[in-house]
Amino acid sequence: MSTNDSERDWFSPPAGQPAAQPPRPAQPPQAPLQRPQRPQPAARPRPVIHPDQQVWPPAPAEPVGSSTQPIPAIPSAGPLPPRPPQPPWTPPEETAQETPPAKPRRLLVGVGAVVALVVALGAPTVDRYLFFKSGRPSETVHLVQPGQTLTYEHVSWKSAIEPTTAPPGSRHNTPEKQWLKITVTRSAADGTGAVLTGKPELTLKDTRGRTWKAEIYEDDTPTEKHEVGKAYDYRALAVVPTAVGKEVQLNLKPNITYRADTPTADLMKITPELTEKSRRNDVIIFRR
Repeated sequence: MSTNDSERDWFSPPAGQPAAQPPRPAQPPQAPLQRPQRPQPAARPRPVIHPDQQVWPPAPAEPVGSSTQPIPAIPSAGPLPPRPPQPPWTPPEETAQETPPAKPRRLLVGVGAVVALVVALGAPTVDRYLFFKSGRPSETVHLVQPGQTLTYEHVSWKSAIEPTTAPPGSRHNTPEKQWLKITVTRSAADGTGAVLTGKPELTLKDTRGRTWKAEIYEDDTPTEKHEVGKAYDYRALAVVPTAVGKEVQLNLKPNITYRADTPTADLMKITPELTEKSRRNDVIIFRR
């Protein structure tokens, strides 16, 4: 350190160094920045407060003659004139109406039933239509002894009944029920019987008059004209109570109106011969 340095103040700058710059004048304080204010929403009006009102239970209804408004006074005009007396009310007399005859309606119902029957069952059931037209006559029974043959309306008939087992999966396979196999054999006795190819109706009946339906499940009859003298078989099944399995008898109703040689246009044609046959209700009963 030099002699001059020893004489200077500790905080003085050394020789040869420029003197410190004069201090800058103090700047006036700046106003703080102000952010733009958002517009305040207008004040909502306060809701009007109504006095308490009865909500439940509902207030009783005012009488008809009451009023909430004052009625101004009306100067009296004197008493009202009396009303003439009204005659007492009497109910009107009921006039007797004649009941319309029911015959036309019955006729329409009968015709509608006939049309529905023919459309549902088809042309081969024209005999049922004729049977409906003629009413339901009483049965004419033809008895056949066991193992014998009966010729009726140009067709010979024979039957056989034997017990059998229940078909697989049948729900009637119980000891209280008996299955029966029915074989009906037919053969044409002449040319007329060869064209009477309609299937018969088969039922079983016991001595008390109870009946059970026998369903034909197989046959070897041709759909067209049969051969005269040739035997054709119907095979049917029926289920009856075991107690009557050995006594029920076969009731056969032959179809004597349908002919295989009838033209389609004449299937619904009613002839005097068909009308006469439709009035018959013949039943062939095979004894056991």
